Amino acid sequence: MRIILDTDKKTITVPWNYTEKIKAMNQTIREAMGDSAKEIEFKGYLNDCWNYAMEHSDEQLKTAQKPVRKDKDKKD
Repeated sequence: MRIILDTDKKTITVPWNYTEKIKAMNQTIREAMGDSAKEIEFKGYLNDCWNYAMEHSDEQLKTAQKPVRKDKDKKD
């Protein structure tokens, strides 16, 4: 699931069906661990993902490729 953090606008963009995905993950957890299993929460899941990525930034940090721009002045 792709979640986008925009540091300029201070926004987090999640998929349109994020709530449904969280419910499906909780259902899977309940089936595997029983009704007493801790459920994933909307904010908690994002926080857990962020904390994991930061703790493992030496392995999890991805740098995007430089965008290729067409040269406006170039004539073919």
